[in-house]
Amino acid sequence: MICEKKDCTGCFACYNICTKNAIEMQEDEMGYIYPVINQEKCINCGMCKKVCPNINMIELHKSKKTYAMWNNNKNIRNKSTSGGIATMLCEYIIENNGVAYGCNNEINDNIKFIRIEKKEDLYKVQGSKYVHAYILDNYKKIKDDLINEKTVMFIGTPCQVAGLKNYLGKEYENLYTADIVCHGVPPQKLLREEISKKINEKENLTVSFRENIKYCLKVYSNGKLVLKEMQDKNFYILGFVKSLFNRENCYNCKYANSKRIGDITLGDFWGINKDDNNGLYRREEKLGISLCLVNTGKGEQLINNIKDKCYFEERSVEEAIKGNSQLRSPAIRNKEYFKFKKLYLKYGYKKASKKCLKIDKLKKKIKTFLSKEKQNCLFI
Repeated sequence: MICEKKDCTGCFACYNICTKNAIEMQEDEMGYIYPVINQEKCINCGMCKKVCPNINMIELHKSKKTYAMWNNNKNIRNKSTSGGIATMLCEYIIENNGVAYGCNNEINDNIKFIRIEKKEDLYKVQGSKYVHAYILDNYKKIKDDLINEKTVMFIGTPCQVAGLKNYLGKEYENLYTADIVCHGVPPQKLLREEISKKINEKENLTVSFRENIKYCLKVYSNGKLVLKEMQDKNFYILGFVKSLFNRENCYNCKYANSKRIGDITLGDFWGINKDDNNGLYRREEKLGISLCLVNTGKGEQLINNIKDKCYFEERSVEEAIKGNSQLRSPAIRNKEYFKFKKLYLKYGYKKASKKCLKIDKLKKKIKTFLSKEKQNCLFI
């Protein structure tokens, strides 16, 4: 290993920097992906260690401003999960001789980062992805774009932004980065097993993890909905929410705090005072309200360029931190985490999930039932 396995984020920086193709990213028995070095190809140049964010930590930024925002385009906002600001940022960059890099939602050939150069293709990277998306060789592509004077927008987890910055090795004025408020990433193997046991369709599968502000696993085959399960009925979504499936490093994440690595930080503004502004946020929350932390001068410039196309209001960073625990500390490891690993290796995903999440699933069902009863009472 390049760094200790428990610290590895799977950011792909080492994979991209190796000129001898001596590093492969391989899944372990649980599905978590790690770099594996082919010693026959390795020339011991040390570049993999040089770009590793765990060995060479990048300076984090204290946020300059905090905004509550959403896209004025209701069609885009409806297809997004946190107000549609990420799409708006990518549109702006593409309109100005740029390209955007984000995570797609296609699961046949792994959920991975892709390069977008046309606005009409941005639907491919819309929505939150609660899984570890693979960078593959996109850091190399980003560097080529930057050298060729393309403006680049990169949106990823904080550790992926760190991997990109270490790989590049210097600042580029034409690079804009947005890190997301990340709750941890489960491996794709568990997602594939969840889906394969419930659907027969195999062609052109895409996935989404939210229905506006509600957690929900939806799978489409050739654009047709073939699976829809809310959090209380789906082990994968519930396991994600309860921090049962995350990579080991996610429970000791260096980026889960109020200081950020990207030019801006994007997420859901969960902590906003819903009764503020004459109840505007209470009325708008079902469509998602974006949290935007502006962390650098470049980030401020970027946000100023899109303000005429969105609703925005400056809020306090304390309000944002209050409702987003990952702006304070990493996800807390589920007490059943090691038990799940042991059962998974012995009995497989379904039995291990059922055994480790049965109490959480029951609690969620009761909470959902009581919430519906409360809503019914309001109309009696």
